[in-house]
Amino acid sequence: MIKHYLKIALRNLSKNKTYSAINITGLAVGLAGFIIILLYLDYELSYDTWADSLNQVCKISSRTDEDIQQQTPAPLSSFLKQHSPAVEAATTCQPAGDFEILLSAGDKKIYQRGGVEADSSFLKVFPYKLVKGNPATALDKPNAIVISEEVAGKLFGNTDPVGKTIRIFNVVDCEVTAVVEQPGKPSHLNAQFIYRSPYEKQNTFWENYSYLTYVKTKQTMPVKKLEQEVNRIYHESRLKKDNQSLESFRKAGHTAGLFVDAVKDIHNFPEHGTSNFKTVSVLLLLAALLLLVGAINFSNLSIAASVRRAKEVGVRKVLGSNKKQLIWQFMSEAGLQCLISLCLALGLVRVILPYFNSLFSIDLDFLQSGNVLLHTIQLSLCLLTVIVISGIYPALFLSRYNTTKVLKGDYSTGVKGNSFRNALIVVQFTVSAFFIIATLIISRQMNYMQTMDKGFSGERVIRLETSQKTREADFETVRTMLLTIPGVQYISKTTTIPGDPVSDTATISYKHNGQEYRMASVKVSTDYFRTLDIAPVQGSLFDHSYADQNTRTAIINEAAARKLNVQNPVGATITFPHCDTVPVRVAGVVENFNVSGFENAVQPVVFTIGNRACMYQSGGAILVKLNSVDIQGTVARIEHVWKSIEPDFPIRYSFLDDNFQKLFASYARLQLIMNFFGGTAILISMMGLFALTAFLTGQRTKEIGIRKILGAGVGNLSILMSKDFMRLVLIAILIAVPLGWWAGDQWLQSFVYRAAIDGWIFVAAALIVVMISIFTIGIQTIKVAAANPVKSLRRE
Repeated sequence: MIKHYLKIALRNLSKNKTYSAINITGLAVGLAGFIIILLYLDYELSYDTWADSLNQVCKISSRTDEDIQQQTPAPLSSFLKQHSPAVEAATTCQPAGDFEILLSAGDKKIYQRGGVEADSSFLKVFPYKLVKGNPATALDKPNAIVISEEVAGKLFGNTDPVGKTIRIFNVVDCEVTAVVEQPGKPSHLNAQFIYRSPYEKQNTFWENYSYLTYVKTKQTMPVKKLEQEVNRIYHESRLKKDNQSLESFRKAGHTAGLFVDAVKDIHNFPEHGTSNFKTVSVLLLLAALLLLVGAINFSNLSIAASVRRAKEVGVRKVLGSNKKQLIWQFMSEAGLQCLISLCLALGLVRVILPYFNSLFSIDLDFLQSGNVLLHTIQLSLCLLTVIVISGIYPALFLSRYNTTKVLKGDYSTGVKGNSFRNALIVVQFTVSAFFIIATLIISRQMNYMQTMDKGFSGERVIRLETSQKTREADFETVRTMLLTIPGVQYISKTTTIPGDPVSDTATISYKHNGQEYRMASVKVSTDYFRTLDIAPVQGSLFDHSYADQNTRTAIINEAAARKLNVQNPVGATITFPHCDTVPVRVAGVVENFNVSGFENAVQPVVFTIGNRACMYQSGGAILVKLNSVDIQGTVARIEHVWKSIEPDFPIRYSFLDDNFQKLFASYARLQLIMNFFGGTAILISMMGLFALTAFLTGQRTKEIGIRKILGAGVGNLSILMSKDFMRLVLIAILIAVPLGWWAGDQWLQSFVYRAAIDGWIFVAAALIVVMISIFTIGIQTIKVAAANPVKSLRRE
């Protein structure tokens, strides 16, 4: 019997090639998008699941009453290991993330990401598998370094690296003690090489907030329970004043203390901070909507085409077919088309996936994802839903036909059948209009971010990566050398570089008039503001006076001036923490300028020069302002001079404007995917509407012929044939507008600086949908309306 059903299904596919192709292609595209996003979702949810014992690993972070800080005091890990009975092991580390560090072994030099400065307990907390070396002792030596197989291959080829020396930044010599196998799943902590710092002991003091702290508990325990325990211990030893209990401290409104994140939740569900899961959720929703459009297109054509087969059903019922047999027949046909769509979708996935991987810098593979069974089940459920809608409903609907009427030529479907079909059309175009609205909102926000005044000029400003010695002890010498190059206008340095993907958001407690104000501290050089073309709004900029060069004066931004609540802050004094004896005079105020995108508000910032008083800060880069039209020639001369400045470091530079644009990369990807999904949804809707219009106008060929004989014109007939469809399209727009506004408003909430959702966005989206619909419907209606009525009547 099944063989018989499949044979009939194949014959129908062959007989109706155009409708079948549209059906299968539309569903295949929807399925392909859904499969890719499912793979991406699986990848995101697999973060930090590469070892079972990671369930016992947590990250400890700190916060004040005002700020969230990922960094913790350097001694915190040893403190928790000593005082918390729940902690089995604890480690302090300083990951470099995507920052590239120069590694050299003999004559071989590479720039490598994923550097982690850690203490001896790192491998006792993180269960990395070693292919060479002993995890219990690998980091015991004060100059030990553990490298990944990838780094080992780059530096040593096929030779055994254990016992060999790697020099970091041409300064620190480390001995390779082990080689680690990279986890098979992604991790929030990219550890390509882990090393001990020679400055480890001298940096271990409570005021040093430069490290991350991780603990491994003796057994898996709820995060909140661990958080309560470590907070109580920390409060008793570090925060307690006047015998105030932790409960009283919290009741008084204080939030200072520690908070805990399970390692497996850091990437997607952190207690504080940004999460990529929101983007993944949006993409999954878009993929589901695209699949819905494909499924609706499939079911619409199936329901419409089922009327054409009413006489066939009538004959089958006369010959003894029952309702169950009709259901199985239509199910088999729908199932066959869905199976073909799935095969085509998997082919599309193989073609599209490399571009998706390149766009998101990941490596997805359906057959190697590790969840093939899960994805197969999910796709099967989706297919089953489509089969039910497009197979069972037409079967049940046709089984109610009066056999006598059908065989006499009465194929009227009744109101219920048309209502269901029309409802599906409304849903389909609601989704299409929603995509258009969302695309316009994202494009407007992207344009707003790219054209908004950042408060500084990054035009012709180069960011030079340098060693610490070049930035600190040798800076004035380097500055003098670079200024001799024709085309170079200003040289400056800063610890916070505009456009860098990661910037330090930590704040410190400055004092002013006896009150504490938490603000960010940035160390710069004299010409920093001139390099970025930032003028003072009050007071003056830095010069070469003794006070400016020795951290006796500061320049603050407008946000800091508002925080200090001083009418005219120029001349006011502030002091660094634990340095009340060295007053710092505010010499000027600059306008707020954005260094890290538009998601967060500009912080209150205090800019000072030099590390000679109170607080030492390093890091950052050197900035070079060019005033030459010959950019390439000037850069070439800088490269030549750089060989004498840092002969062991190949020059590494980038332009600030380019770096700032890269901050929008994730939103540019979302915009690109939205454009793709939206365009595809509209195309599928057009294909479905075109096919449906062609089918239904074909059903009314005789009526159109009679109307033309009675004097109806092409225009009148076109309006008559299209008005019902256009009514459905307008209803879809009315539904999509509030949905699009709500979704757009929710997405824009993640930006402190955002564009307004203007009414023209919805008007434009409505016009686009209406024009597309008129064009699609018009092709068929005009064709039929313009046909010779004699030929139309002869068809009967």
